Amino acid sequence: MALRTPGFLADQVMKSAHAATLVRRRDLGHGLIELVLGSDDFREATFVPGDSTAFRTSRTEFRHYTPARIDAASGELSIIVHRHGSGPGEELILGWSEGDPVPVCQWGSKKNFRWEDGDNPVLVVGDATVISLVMAFGDRCALEDQPFAALLEVEPGDVEATRELVPAATVVARTRAHGLDAEAWLQQHAGELDVSTTVYLAGHGQSIQRQRRVLLDLSPIDRRSIRTQPYWADGKTGL
Repeated sequence: MALRTPGFLADQVMKSAHAATLVRRRDLGHGLIELVLGSDDFREATFVPGDSTAFRTSRTEFRHYTPARIDAASGELSIIVHRHGSGPGEELILGWSEGDPVPVCQWGSKKNFRWEDGDNPVLVVGDATVISLVMAFGDRCALEDQPFAALLEVEPGDVEATRELVPAATVVARTRAHGLDAEAWLQQHAGELDVSTTVYLAGHGQSIQRQRRVLLDLSPIDRRSIRTQPYWADGKTGL
């Protein structure tokens, strides 16, 4: 069940939201959407990989999304959204037209799941809901000349689009229950990871638990270097 925010607190959150407009909404692959939102605020805004923003879907509910990129010159924020097939977040996004006003909540992140300065290799693992996160981490690692890798499990119809969005990622098609194909890849390659790697596991909650166990059992990475952030889970509307 989705977490609810008392109405008066939700109103306070919206008072500090960025006043943006929908510049573009584009279908990618089978279930991916590229959102481009424009605001003068974004010309000076920055974000840290791992940050998330939100859109208000009702009086007491928000749906959270991960920024992928900000173009300061154009004042545009890009987000890659995965279409699950239903839900208030998807209904809200699909109801927008180009030029519509879109309040974008201020973004932030949990301390244990965000970019850390240093030169350690970074590995991000997840599903289609994690594509924006992978793009953000990939851009920052390139800027800092830091080793970067990613593993994404997506629907077969989204493989090509995902590879175009994140060429540095290993992309596997989902052929069975969520997370099992990515888990199989980790089982084969976990032992090859650099001991100093920082791993970010995000997306499907139950998959994260299994993937973390594989890394603890088969990789040389210290448990303190494995960060987790579920975006959704079986039996829950949103996280």
